Amino acid sequence: MSVSMRNPPQRRRSLGPVSPKRIYRNLSFRLRGGGESSVAADLDAPKRPSKSADAYKTLWEAVENEDTLAVQSLLSRDCSSGGGGGGVWEKGEKKERDWERDREKGVNRVSEQGLVPLDVAALTHNSPLLHVLTKAGARHNPVLCRPAEWALKLDALVALADKRTEERKTELAKKAGAGPQAQADLQRHIQLWRLRQQLYYRMRENFQNTELPGSPSHVSILVTSTSSLFVTIKEPEGDTVGLITRYRVEWSTSASFKRILGTAQVTETKNPSYVIKALTAGVHYFVRVSAYNVKGWGPPQCSTPASAAPSSWRECAGVKSQLRNHEALVRKLLEDAKESHLRGYCIESSKPQSPSKRLSVSRGIKQLFQSATKFVRFLQRGVYLATVFYHKDNILVTAEDQIPLVEIQCCSTSITQDFLWLAKLSCAWQQVPWLQQGLSSAHSSPSSLLQNRHNILRAVSQLQSSLGTVDLGQIYYEPLKDRQGNVLLVTLKEFPNTPSPPDPPLHWMPLARLEKNRSRTPLLPEPTAMDMLAEQLKEKLSFHRHSLQWAQPGLYVGILKLCSSVEQIRVLVPQRLPSLLCHTRVRHNAHVTREEWTWLQSHVYTAANGGVQSLLDAEDESTMESSSMEEFVRSLRAAVTHLLTKLNIPLYRAYQYGVYTREMLQFGDNLSMLLLLPPSEDFSSSYWPLVGTKEPGLTMPLQIFELVHFWTYERDFLSQYCQAWVRLELDTHLAQQALREALETKEVQEARERLNHISGLSQRLDVVWRDARWIMDCLQCVRSKQWVGAVPLGLVMGGDPPPCPDGEEEESLTARLSWPHRLAQRAITENSGSATPPNIVTAEVSAPAIPAEAALVLMEGVVKGGYPVDITTQLPADLEKINACMSDFKSPCTL
Repeated sequence: MSVSMRNPPQRRRSLGPVSPKRIYRNLSFRLRGGGESSVAADLDAPKRPSKSADAYKTLWEAVENEDTLAVQSLLSRDCSSGGGGGGVWEKGEKKERDWERDREKGVNRVSEQGLVPLDVAALTHNSPLLHVLTKAGARHNPVLCRPAEWALKLDALVALADKRTEERKTELAKKAGAGPQAQADLQRHIQLWRLRQQLYYRMRENFQNTELPGSPSHVSILVTSTSSLFVTIKEPEGDTVGLITRYRVEWSTSASFKRILGTAQVTETKNPSYVIKALTAGVHYFVRVSAYNVKGWGPPQCSTPASAAPSSWRECAGVKSQLRNHEALVRKLLEDAKESHLRGYCIESSKPQSPSKRLSVSRGIKQLFQSATKFVRFLQRGVYLATVFYHKDNILVTAEDQIPLVEIQCCSTSITQDFLWLAKLSCAWQQVPWLQQGLSSAHSSPSSLLQNRHNILRAVSQLQSSLGTVDLGQIYYEPLKDRQGNVLLVTLKEFPNTPSPPDPPLHWMPLARLEKNRSRTPLLPEPTAMDMLAEQLKEKLSFHRHSLQWAQPGLYVGILKLCSSVEQIRVLVPQRLPSLLCHTRVRHNAHVTREEWTWLQSHVYTAANGGVQSLLDAEDESTMESSSMEEFVRSLRAAVTHLLTKLNIPLYRAYQYGVYTREMLQFGDNLSMLLLLPPSEDFSSSYWPLVGTKEPGLTMPLQIFELVHFWTYERDFLSQYCQAWVRLELDTHLAQQALREALETKEVQEARERLNHISGLSQRLDVVWRDARWIMDCLQCVRSKQWVGAVPLGLVMGGDPPPCPDGEEEESLTARLSWPHRLAQRAITENSGSATPPNIVTAEVSAPAIPAEAALVLMEGVVKGGYPVDITTQLPADLEKINACMSDFKSPCTL
């Protein structure tokens, strides 16, 4: 726990329920790790089919018995107890390296017979044992490398086992009258050599039946960056290949492999793979892989595709410039703000007093008569701040078994602006003392904004003091409001590890018990905001847990679903991962190559190509012949279809969407997303994206979603940004107030210079924030209505959209049009007049971008609705066709 509760007074530990567990753990450890006497006692005990790890003196005994579980237990015990008495608390990089070295020495120790543990696993075809040993760092026999050497060695081992067994039998017959202890020792030796005899015979038989391995059944390569390739291997097929113990990966710039640039061996055989690094971007590399068993190396298998060139989507034209290190820029800005010549109003204030000296006397006297913090029990038409601390299913509550709650005094209930400020403050709680110092005189300020900030900070400080921690968690994405006029702001924080006991009267309570003891506020017909919090506490805890989770690595396709109102823009997110937009995974490889991005960018309708089909027919055949490109296109279209089905978006309507091609969203090194943008018609107050969705979702305010998203995927950057923002924002307000209150010329000049300095820092911070806010670039693309930086989804999916269900005339009209026709419809609709009366739709159809068929369909839809049409066309050859169609409508039309 990064920030613990305030340490309680030291008390003598009682021998409670924890002590027996500790005694049992220590006793078990001594029994397991005791001396040779305990091991001997185990050996003297009756043998069971499955032995424990304590039954073996050495790792070699467990390997010879092919006891995989015992081998794994012994290796893990060496790792956990190899550090000596310090245990896990003294772990460090050096100790971990020492443990790994000692474990590798044990797992690679050569026996008296000249074998290593990996030899037994390979020649007995024990695949689970091979995986356990390989994971622990086991290596091949450094002496026995050739098949002829192995044949001689196995014959010698079989002869040795036969000889030792007969010798022990003869010795036992001679000592028939000896004591029971001597006979027992001989029996154990006979049993040991019989076991080895059976083992060596089986190893020799397997070796004789083993053939050279064939080539791997499949080798694939993927571009994972501008300098690396990822190689995946599938084992050879067949029953006589023996157990594959390693693979050899080779790469070259020539298909004939005349010059091999590099080679590497892969010892992990369960899911073999390898990353080839330090490659040159744009150069095609050929890869081949060979398998190895005890008979030697098999023939190589070339990769599919035959070659690949490291590249990136950033190499394409028309994409956003290379991302800068936003965190470093904000950190530099904070350092500049601390310089003497850039200091603002608050920073020039006097240093705060030492907390220990300032609070020791006052606290000592006050605690004699009253508690340090008065938690609120009942809400009385105001604004309140509640903090929910939880560990698993336990909630931190007060003496009254309620969630800690304080009132924000004299704060307006219209807190939209203050709520966003508090949300950013929840990412920079350590700035509260500094902000309080700057707002120490705000209670007398005429600014209501500064007064509200001062009251919020005072409530936050009360909770920090009473709970004994600075970090109050993250703010819930929306305030709770009831019909009595109460507004409740909630912060949530999870303790992944068992926290230290809090100061009385705070205590931990199971959530089930808290719900059972919950009672509604008396004499109120409607539930209060506190009642609503208690009823929805499970949902809020689930939201908080899920908001901190990362998505699995891979390439995703997401969709930007928006709904706007007068006050704010809200975005649709899934409940299972509210830190991301609604999404579906395309593939496990998060990287997108230049060829793949170029294919996306090529789907742009122009007047020269004459329509959709001609563009699709004109696609680069050499590009589509690549198996990797075909797999990318197929996976992308399947993922888009799955995502649209989850959100209940009909395909004929989804073909009006666009694919954002100005940037691929990247969240870390192993997570990226392609984004679908809705048409501008869906961006309206009447559209509600939750209607009909098959995946549970919720809508969040856009700015709050950005904070949740960055807190999950770029926490360090967001923390630095919020620290700088709250400081500069307060500095700006105070500097403006100082400028308004300045009377003398010198005071005005100083106040203006200070304000200019702060404004310059704020502008630098805004530039960094705008560059990081990818969602604002997407919104700008949606609002432009021209798909600048996006391509039509209809072209990416290929072909015309499927027909819509009957009974939806408007959707049917849209479905009858191919993608360029729908572009024409949108252009005509946007240019149409809306004055009434008369209702006259005027459209100019210019050739050859919009064929006459599109104009006819549009005209049919408008005329059937009862509106006159005025159409101007530059297609003389189609005049007769249009006139014939117009006469059938029997509607006043001007051509």
